[in-house]
Amino acid sequence: MEEAKVPSLSNYGLQWCFKQLSKEEFQTFKELLNEKASELEACSFPWVEVNNANIEHLASLLHEHYRGSLAWKISINIFEKMNLSALSEKARDEMKKKGGDLKLPWDGEDDKWYYKSYVMTKFAMKLDACYGFKNFASEHPEMQTLLGAFKPDQNGFQPRTVVLHGEPGIGKSTLARRILLSWAQGEVYQDLFSYAFFLCAREIQQIRESTLAELISREWPDSPVPVMEIMSQPERLLFVVDGFDDLDFVFKDGDINLCEDWAEKQPMSILMYSLLKKVLLPESSLIITVRDAGIEKLKSIVMSPRYLLLEGISVEKRIQLLLQHIKNDHQKMQVLQSVVDNHLLFDKCQVSVVCSLICEALKLQEMSGKGPPPTCQTLTGLYATFVFHQLTPQDAFPRALSQEERVVLKGVCRLAVEGMWNMKSVFYGDDLGVHGLRKSELSALFHMNILLQDSHCERCYSFLHLSLQEFCAALYYVLVGLEREGDLYPLFIENIGSLTELKQFGISVHLLQMKRFLFGLMSKEVIKTLEALLGCPVPVVVKQKLLHWISLLGQQANSTAPLDFLDAFYCLFETQDEEFVRLALNSFQEVRLPMNRRMDLIVSSFCLPHCRYLRKIRMDTKTFIDKSWENLCFVLSTHPNLRELDLSGSVLDEWAIKTLCVKLRQPTCKIQNLIFKGAQITLGLRHLWMTLLVNRNIKYLNLERTRLKNEDVGMACEALRHPNCLGFLGETHILHCSHACCVVISQILMTSINLKSLSLAGNKVTDQGMKPLCDALKVSQCTLQRLILGNCGLTAADCQDLASSLISNLSLTHLDLSSNSLGSEGMNLLYRTIKLPNCGLQRLILNECNLDIASCGFLGFALVGNRRLTHLSLSMNPLEDAGVNLLCEVMMEPSCHLQDLELVKCNLTAACCKNLSRMISTSKRLRSLDLAANALRDEGIVALCQGLKQRKSSLRRLGLEACELTSGCCEVLSSALSCNQHLTSLNLIRNNFSPGGMMKLCSAFAHPTSNLQIIGLWKLQFPAHVRKMLEEVQLLKPHIIIDDGWYSFDGDDRYWWKN
Repeated sequence: MEEAKVPSLSNYGLQWCFKQLSKEEFQTFKELLNEKASELEACSFPWVEVNNANIEHLASLLHEHYRGSLAWKISINIFEKMNLSALSEKARDEMKKKGGDLKLPWDGEDDKWYYKSYVMTKFAMKLDACYGFKNFASEHPEMQTLLGAFKPDQNGFQPRTVVLHGEPGIGKSTLARRILLSWAQGEVYQDLFSYAFFLCAREIQQIRESTLAELISREWPDSPVPVMEIMSQPERLLFVVDGFDDLDFVFKDGDINLCEDWAEKQPMSILMYSLLKKVLLPESSLIITVRDAGIEKLKSIVMSPRYLLLEGISVEKRIQLLLQHIKNDHQKMQVLQSVVDNHLLFDKCQVSVVCSLICEALKLQEMSGKGPPPTCQTLTGLYATFVFHQLTPQDAFPRALSQEERVVLKGVCRLAVEGMWNMKSVFYGDDLGVHGLRKSELSALFHMNILLQDSHCERCYSFLHLSLQEFCAALYYVLVGLEREGDLYPLFIENIGSLTELKQFGISVHLLQMKRFLFGLMSKEVIKTLEALLGCPVPVVVKQKLLHWISLLGQQANSTAPLDFLDAFYCLFETQDEEFVRLALNSFQEVRLPMNRRMDLIVSSFCLPHCRYLRKIRMDTKTFIDKSWENLCFVLSTHPNLRELDLSGSVLDEWAIKTLCVKLRQPTCKIQNLIFKGAQITLGLRHLWMTLLVNRNIKYLNLERTRLKNEDVGMACEALRHPNCLGFLGETHILHCSHACCVVISQILMTSINLKSLSLAGNKVTDQGMKPLCDALKVSQCTLQRLILGNCGLTAADCQDLASSLISNLSLTHLDLSSNSLGSEGMNLLYRTIKLPNCGLQRLILNECNLDIASCGFLGFALVGNRRLTHLSLSMNPLEDAGVNLLCEVMMEPSCHLQDLELVKCNLTAACCKNLSRMISTSKRLRSLDLAANALRDEGIVALCQGLKQRKSSLRRLGLEACELTSGCCEVLSSALSCNQHLTSLNLIRNNFSPGGMMKLCSAFAHPTSNLQIIGLWKLQFPAHVRKMLEEVQLLKPHIIIDDGWYSFDGDDRYWWKN
């Protein structure tokens, strides 16, 4: 009976409230109820009946479709919307009189339903609004993927955290809100979650302290919040954290005590970290939205997440949107090609708001009446068109901004650059005030669609898109140059005088697009428009600094990463100014470029002709079947100074290699060296052989590790026999070298004067194959200089034939027999020839040949007798201390002319270091000694340093990588380095030096008498203060290179068999 009585009383109570309304107010109530009903239960609420209902019928309808308490809450909510606060209070009182406490008939299901009603009301409004632009609706297949995001995979893994990532502005926040709305409408996750809460990072950022319960309460429509019920089933809770990038907290495990209690008040940073880390409510589930750039930071926090990528507008839709504003059919194709070819432009069009911006810019270009749009669109050109028009939208021609407008523009740009340097894209009222932006000025900016107020968080402001913030940040450096005032955010290349300093300073990834925009602002067309807008000339100081930065990259090509070269080319491409590009690239003699996309080819084709002094180019390219590759090949074949083209590791199909070879045959081609090490070009080799016959400039062709079949070898040999062919196969690597193949090669060796270098490495050359090769080496017409037989399965027996061929061969200077089990027996046969005074060998590589002390004895005889042998590599042989001691005795003899000795990983200990020390101080010819990967330890280095201290030492290069050194030897080593004026290169990588030991070494590096130029150290293994000491050394001595790539800085052909 009690249950029947409550609704009845409640019904009468509602009737009493409705009777207090005037006719007009009652009609307004019904209209608002219809809106509310459509949000809550669109399919079942009888709208038609509401319109004609009287007071009694309306009260009954509300109680029929909503449980008593919910009906009262909905009515009270509408009273408050109508500003009838007195009636809403009376309604509360009346309900208490009639039915007791408003909460009496209210249960857990009412809580859930009323909360869902609130969520539907909150998130259904303006969900798809797109600031100032017509929204381009895009279907998100990710929404379908999200339905099963929390289900177990094939291996049974069931995530509790789902990360939704993508480019800025791609629609992550919109999708996050759709998730909440769909949950509230009963479409998703009904069997998984009883409650879902939306946590906006921008709003959270403004809260200093809170409990999780209080945070949830902020999302609840009315108090009291049923916290106990909500928290009683944490596995039924979903938290959607939107905008992880906007959480400006420094997250570090060791610095904070994590929170496990949802009722405990904590700083917001700790509360959020605990929630994301699954320390707080570990059973709950999370959906986190983050930009692609923020994933690495998030990875260090979240536990076992599942990642979903939001891809944005489809290719077909982008093309349709880009063309819909262009009326001229010819211009449509021109615009399409110029935008689609530029992957940076076209990729950005995945984002709805950026696509809108670019479409608007294209439309403005067409309306300008200045002729057809540019044949090559750049991101800067389009953004400049959009922004400059927004600043003066009513004027047919750009007018000069007033002084007040310039101040506002500079304030906005300063706000942008501050955000870029601090990785901040959301701003608050205080941020705007600091930069002098008042409310009256902000309204104009909002109208311009440049800086916007967040529709979901009134206290938050952001630029239309992150890329527009990057553009405004770049524009700041142009504006600040107009005035002689201190720059709060110096240009990233300010006061950098060398490439070493540039590499130390670095340029963060998040600043790369700002940098490219800055180059683009130097475009003549953009400068012209900007000067009209500002009413004064743009100073050249920024252009000069940018030119300086590019020139630094060209000064030391070996130390510049390929991606840095490519980035510089992209920056220069943005300018579309050939004169500027020519000045910037004037110092470039060598470049290395990775080619992975069509746009890489386009920017390279634009820049390379302006590298007037370019002599070498290294490209790692993939197959491109279009005009871009053809254009690049034309550029390469017509460059007047280009002498070496290196396409090592490239993948070129027959069309690509044919296109290249056709261009290489042109009379304009001056290339002399072609390198295809490890390239996949097998199908196009026949075109290459023809090129050797036509182009008499080509002197060197390197096909090492390129798969050559027997028929290829035959064709190559025919080409080399031709009288027109002046080129030779450099370090040619032949695959599956059969006996017949060896016979063909031997015939070429006997007849061709052009084959200078040959590699059969990796082929199992049989005795039958070795014999014709060795016979060919004996012929006086053979001019082969370098022979690589590494890992050919040679044995001691093969050494007999090889030794006999070396007696009569005077041309062979380089021989590599690495990774063959020759042993002491093989060395016994070889040394008899090598020791002869007329033996022409200069460089002998015997790595991993199973040599021992007996082999060292044979080599000792050879070193004494041969005055030409200057380089010997014995790495990865078990020589041990006794073998090296024997070699040391020989090398101290005046008749020994060895300059370079490689002893990497030869089982050496400190016991041999005393003899090595004597040898270092005695030998007048030894220039290089590599002892890497030997357990010399501190005591060994102490002994070695005795030789380094001697003024008679002529050693220039010393390798001590992975020698088990500690700080115990740093004092002695520092003293030796300070005394030694000859040593220029030292490798100390992979040793265990403490900060104290490094302090001593840095002191020696910086000592005035030290002439070290290359130091092998991995900086990242040391703490920050040690890295700073190393940087101070480089600042004191700018010529010093401190890098972990010690072996890559060798300028000569010490590692000729590898290069």
